[in-house]
Amino acid sequence: MLRPEVAAILKKRGGTICADYVDGDLDRLLSPAADLHIASSYQSERQLVDLISERNAGGPRFSSKVHTILHGPDIRLANQAVRAQQDKFRMVYFGDPLNCQMSEALRDKIDVLNAAHAEDFEATFEALGDYSAHYCVRPDAQGGRVTKPFTKGMIAAACGAVPLVNRSVPDAEALLGADYPYFTEDDSDTAVEAAFQKMATEFGGPNWTQAVSATQAMAARVSAPAIAERFRELVKIARGSVFSL
Repeated sequence: MLRPEVAAILKKRGGTICADYVDGDLDRLLSPAADLHIASSYQSERQLVDLISERNAGGPRFSSKVHTILHGPDIRLANQAVRAQQDKFRMVYFGDPLNCQMSEALRDKIDVLNAAHAEDFEATFEALGDYSAHYCVRPDAQGGRVTKPFTKGMIAAACGAVPLVNRSVPDAEALLGADYPYFTEDDSDTAVEAAFQKMATEFGGPNWTQAVSATQAMAARVSAPAIAERFRELVKIARGSVFSL
């Protein structure tokens, strides 16, 4: 937490305060000391704009400046460090096994690589090259102003793999396109299993090629150079300056 007296010292010295709430509770964390609020997803951008408008209804207490810098995949996956094979259909869940929502019918068909902690990621991420598809299904949103960035999809895209994901996952549709062929319309076992079977059947076909193109476009939007450019824009907006970095 940024204490008011610390914020006052920073501003007295000419500092500009930019607050990135990542996937925290915006209702609880929104800072009146921030000169600019950073959204880590398109959904959190919308939530910030709405929340600031509500909080400022009785008078301007919070800066209205909001800038989106999408969270990208782990930097160890940059520059095509891991490339997914496209010779056969294989799917993986890469993350914390405790957070994996998967039916019993799919557990024998989808591998699980533990990436719960930094040391787990380090030990397993190179194995991602063995998989042409990633399982990115999450429980449907429960409401509130807490948004998890679509990092599992971004990891899949960085590897050149195709994600299976429910349409309701924040930013999934915005990043992959409304016509992405491998959305499941809800997180029910029946819907997810049907989407998995569709992917397996269509592997290598026109829909699969469309999905690969969609993930390539998403990878470009969350690449290190793209994120760096968003930081350059942030500095210009926050400081009202025209200088370049």
